[in-house]
Amino acid sequence: MKILLISDIHANVDGLDAVLQKHADADRIFCAGDVVHYGLFPHETIRMLKAHNVRCVCGNHDLEILRRAKEGVDALQAGFARYTLERLTEDDLRFLEALPRTLNFSADGVRYCMRHAYHVEELTNRFLLSVLDHDAIRAFDSRWERHADAPEAETKCFVLGHTHTPSIVHVAEDRFVYNPGTLAYRLGRDQTEYAPVSCIVVEDGVPRILHYDWDNTRTVWLRNSMDF
Repeated sequence: MKILLISDIHANVDGLDAVLQKHADADRIFCAGDVVHYGLFPHETIRMLKAHNVRCVCGNHDLEILRRAKEGVDALQAGFARYTLERLTEDDLRFLEALPRTLNFSADGVRYCMRHAYHVEELTNRFLLSVLDHDAIRAFDSRWERHADAPEAETKCFVLGHTHTPSIVHVAEDRFVYNPGTLAYRLGRDQTEYAPVSCIVVEDGVPRILHYDWDNTRTVWLRNSMDF
């Protein structure tokens, strides 16, 4: 089985499209949150996720847009929040509202638990800095018991987003943490014709981090025409 893991799209439909085209043969596709906000094509991004049956969890930026949709956006909160809300339909907002915080699934003998993030100091950095450390294993196990629906699974893998840094962390023999990185346009940094995006592809249980170029010409042009 081939699984495509993506995260932190931030309404960059062109980056999303580039990765989906590269992996049109994926059996299942999962997104670890932050579908919208700080990107230029929120409606088109949600439409593409639906068209490809991508299963997603809710990210902190998705929650922020939902909050502002209910509370309104004042002058000090203009910019991408207002831009995003002006382009989302009612169906788009319902899509975001329906996203779960946690999604559990299995493939090729591995049990996955996907969330957008924990507080960085609680999980991600601890794993990155303490690989094969007993404290990291205990941290993994305590959070697995809290969120996974199959605590006795033989091989366990958290899928997290949020950091925009792709990583495959081997916590212990049967415990892993995957972070696909980001499909987002990096504001203020990627002022070039092409900018890489990242994902993780898992084939027959074996993960790989992959990077791809995408044409961000129209994104750079549109972003440079904005006054916020």
